Amino acid sequence: MTPALRGRLFIRAALAVLVVSMHPWCTAADARTSVPTRFGPVETRTVAGADADSSNILFRGAPLGQVDGDANLVKLSVQDDADYVIADAFLPGLHCHHRFTLLQIGPGDEATMSQPFGDCMTLFGARRAGDRLVIQLAHETTAQVHEFVWMQDRMKELTNVLTRCEAAQLTAASRWLPVAAGQAARVITGTGRAWFHTAPLDECKLPQLFVIPGDVLTVLHTYGDYADVAYRNPRTGREASGWIRVERLAPMRTPPDAPL
Repeated sequence: MTPALRGRLFIRAALAVLVVSMHPWCTAADARTSVPTRFGPVETRTVAGADADSSNILFRGAPLGQVDGDANLVKLSVQDDADYVIADAFLPGLHCHHRFTLLQIGPGDEATMSQPFGDCMTLFGARRAGDRLVIQLAHETTAQVHEFVWMQDRMKELTNVLTRCEAAQLTAASRWLPVAAGQAARVITGTGRAWFHTAPLDECKLPQLFVIPGDVLTVLHTYGDYADVAYRNPRTGREASGWIRVERLAPMRTPPDAPL
């Protein structure tokens, strides 16, 4: 921040240093029975059985495999040489209603299905960790997020268990878009307080940290509806960082040239 930046930081509790360790987010489109990929369509077709329904998974109209339950498809926005689709199968059990299968579509004519995983969970997000795809599932009762990585044909659960805000921050940090330095200066617009968040989720709001219209800050990255920002109070020198909704940010207007 330059000394010319003007703004005020309101903190209702004394904060010596604010360290925001943040995210996500996933990504996924609406669930449905057919999704396009770069290599051809993926579809599900329900097969009614005597005891319970199952679903055939098809790639380019050819059978790829079958899963228990009535499955919908969610295409993940994470991409590399392949596209990825989640088959979310609804199970009519008393407690556990979802079971997942990950589909790797492409490159070319290749298509692979993982073994089922994630009983009693719901889809939360997906991210990259190096060259691996990580699927994030939230437990239906505890809301904790568990992460799974594809190892051969199986999804191996990682040992770390995350809060939703921690998981969202990890995803965002792996997929955010950097902002060029010349476009980084923004001013808070609208009315009322603009709240900082620890991750790009509404539920991750910091209840004691906000800026107000007219405050100036620096945008470092964007992810979905949020911007990862840094702020320095020009009066106190106190610094803060976190996520603020993009709708509250406007570009700084370049002041007119001074008369000669």
